[in-house]
Amino acid sequence: MLKETGELMSTIEPKSVQPNYAVVSSEPGFKTLCSYNWQDDGSIFVPGGPPKWTPPILPVRLPQDTGQQFIDQNAYRVPRYPFEPAFQAMAIMNPSVRLNDVDIIANRNSLRKLLDFAAGKGQDPFCMGLHMINDTLVISRKERCARHMIHGAANSGYGHNFEKAFTAPDEGMDNSSSHHRVIRYHIGSMDCVVRFEVDAYYEDPDDTDMAQLTSDPVGALTSSMTDLAVTNQSSTAPTPKGATKAVRKGNFIHPSKLAEIKARKAERLNDAMPQLWFGRTPYFMVGKHNNGVVNSVSITHAASIFAAWEKENDDRLRKLVSVLAELKSIVKGTAKGAAILVYEKGGGLKAFEMKKDTGVLPKDIIGRHWDVAGDVKLK
Repeated sequence: MLKETGELMSTIEPKSVQPNYAVVSSEPGFKTLCSYNWQDDGSIFVPGGPPKWTPPILPVRLPQDTGQQFIDQNAYRVPRYPFEPAFQAMAIMNPSVRLNDVDIIANRNSLRKLLDFAAGKGQDPFCMGLHMINDTLVISRKERCARHMIHGAANSGYGHNFEKAFTAPDEGMDNSSSHHRVIRYHIGSMDCVVRFEVDAYYEDPDDTDMAQLTSDPVGALTSSMTDLAVTNQSSTAPTPKGATKAVRKGNFIHPSKLAEIKARKAERLNDAMPQLWFGRTPYFMVGKHNNGVVNSVSITHAASIFAAWEKENDDRLRKLVSVLAELKSIVKGTAKGAAILVYEKGGGLKAFEMKKDTGVLPKDIIGRHWDVAGDVKLK
């Protein structure tokens, strides 16, 4: 974990983090910037689409998960520039968006880990890459392995097979391995762009008012996404040499239908709330099982309790804002505009110089979305 690090520059101790002044609320809504599906051949479908929630008749016996499973498919497919596929999707769905005012670009997983740190919650060690583009801090996941083998041991779980048994891909999406969304919203004073994986979408028979609780205020953008969607036909967008191949295919699913699904012995909604909240994912499905036998399924409209969760977790959410602001300040002060962030169990967040910096995005993508001056850091 420390092989890429140089000199220690700064340490953020958990007890030193104070809540930021700004209110943290999901009420103002969010903007969808793009979506895409990874295909087995390494290309992406844009806008793609998650599989549909199609539960079978209960009870259902699930086999234990086995085989190769992705931890971070974006990093596995594009190890040098894990955010690059998202920007290839953005080139199709939102090509003119400017990101000069964005403070943070991050994966949902990274924000969850930083939230736990801000709350003083113990967790496993982790490492992240930090890069500045103008005034934007890009936070990248750095996992030990982007994919791992599950051998079907007693503790391997049933989550992947639960997803397979309870969802079905839409037409033309059969060879998709995951669906990803990129959305933009504020966390307190921080203008954030967040990428996350979506498990499924749910056609709620009682969803007449649900869209208002999961508001994506860019109606014109959503319409344009729908216009470009094609189910039975596809076209390949021109991409630079070495870039992720992007194919226009899929149907844009409205954010009010998105769902996170899990197989568990108990519901544990509170444990899942940070994941749901950072992804603005409205539905939470849990297949309650006993040794793999699913006898019941609970469906919760989590978006309707986002406000209550924010109130209950106000202190740690505002501490997260402080952590993000401090990380941004640290990296802006480096010569390269890049650092490695390391957390070791029970310690603080340590920011080290990055020994070898290859950048975080190709320069053509940076020039497309940021106003770049000659002396601006591009790493």
